[in-house]
Amino acid sequence: MKKHILTEKAFVYELPRTAPNMAGYEFNDEKGYWVNQNSKKPSIKDPSFAAPHTKKADAETGEDKKGE
Repeated sequence: MKKHILTEKAFVYELPRTAPNMAGYEFNDEKGYWVNQNSKKPSIKDPSFAAPHTKKADAETGEDKKGE
């Protein structure tokens, strides 16, 4: 049986398998960004900080994965 053209031609993105380590950080609701729990400095200044993914995990193409 022949496959549907979308399943033949569609690009399959690899899903990230590792969750970011948020230990030692908290989200500051007033400021709207993640901060270090000890220093209270913005997490963006810490080179080892890996922010959580968006809820839809958009691919670099800008296409979201609704319903996938």
